[in-house]
Amino acid sequence: MSGRGSGEQCASVGVPDQLPLLDAEQHALLARWARGEARTRSRTTLLKQAQGAGVSIERAEQLCDRLLNEGWISRRVKLPASSRMWDAITWRDLPRLQRLLGIASAGERGQARQQRIAGALAWLDGWCATSVDPDLLDELSTGRASLEQDRLLRPESLDIRLALIKGIATWHDHGQQGLRRNFALHALGSTKALRAADWRWLESIFDLERLGIARFAEVAWLAGDIALSWQRRTIEAAPLHCLGLPLEDVQRVDAMRAPQRWWLIENRASFEQQARQVPPGVALLWMPGRPSRAWMATLSHLLAMAPAPAWISADADPAGVDIACAVGARWEQAGLAWEPHLMGLPQWQATSQQWPLNDHDRRLLVTLLARPGLAPSLRALCEAMQREGRKAEQEGWL
Repeated sequence: MSGRGSGEQCASVGVPDQLPLLDAEQHALLARWARGEARTRSRTTLLKQAQGAGVSIERAEQLCDRLLNEGWISRRVKLPASSRMWDAITWRDLPRLQRLLGIASAGERGQARQQRIAGALAWLDGWCATSVDPDLLDELSTGRASLEQDRLLRPESLDIRLALIKGIATWHDHGQQGLRRNFALHALGSTKALRAADWRWLESIFDLERLGIARFAEVAWLAGDIALSWQRRTIEAAPLHCLGLPLEDVQRVDAMRAPQRWWLIENRASFEQQARQVPPGVALLWMPGRPSRAWMATLSHLLAMAPAPAWISADADPAGVDIACAVGARWEQAGLAWEPHLMGLPQWQATSQQWPLNDHDRRLLVTLLARPGLAPSLRALCEAMQREGRKAEQEGWL
């Protein structure tokens, strides 16, 4: 044993070509210590890792002594050296040790990471080429960028989040609806597979409620001149600011007092604002972005119970036009009239909002303008958005 500077211990032998003979517990602890790129590790950190692995301090000290004697580490001791209390180690050849332990190097981990991402994103690119949901395309692009940029994400977490991106896309394609545990089962094969951090990541990127992934039962929000009955038991919405009812309960309504007009509003803040001043004879319904299948089925049931013409108010953007047309189609199927309301060229021109169109918006505009039945007011709005390259949100005026 020799010293290489004040308070440092190091074996006189070179770095070995093979691992020391260790029992399973110490071999696992050595692999734990050798992960990462740090050449120097403190005593506090190493003993904390040992404790986390259920290894006693005495056994950890024995492993450290073994590594020192066989030439794998140098060890810094507290002065005076006679105290024999070391406070840090330095790996003499960490890459060699990691190769012998089967631990991938930083370069190998980076390459494996890129391969994981490339494989998943090649699938995603193919999926995006056929999707017609611009909101989801935007969210998937954001999720993709998030994973490409997060270099500190552990491989197992990366794999989970890549699976979640694919799970979101296929959940949407299959038109599935359900609670969060149902989505977890769909994406990862287990209702408890997602950690809190994974849910926070999903929430930061995706509108889960819009995608039919509910924390709780999906709710229909109503206001105004509407009364719903279940076997002659009636709820009146008019005395209230607004009323939220589970979709499955609304689908069981067996009688209603029909309003003179339905008014559907996309933006939640706008809905709540208008709910305070609903005109007589108007039933107000919040339209949750791109509605789920369950919400659309509930809408059809309401129309069957209480047929009336409709105003539909969505954002003055390509997605808003598409949503208005999709929801308005339910009135057309029922032989009822509908019209866009407060989402046309005058509102778009008057607003100070200058939100730029993205690639998905531009592609959707081409699709919308190719529709022969597009309402004239919506066609004029789409042509203006295409010409000036901007869109707006209805909260700015409604």
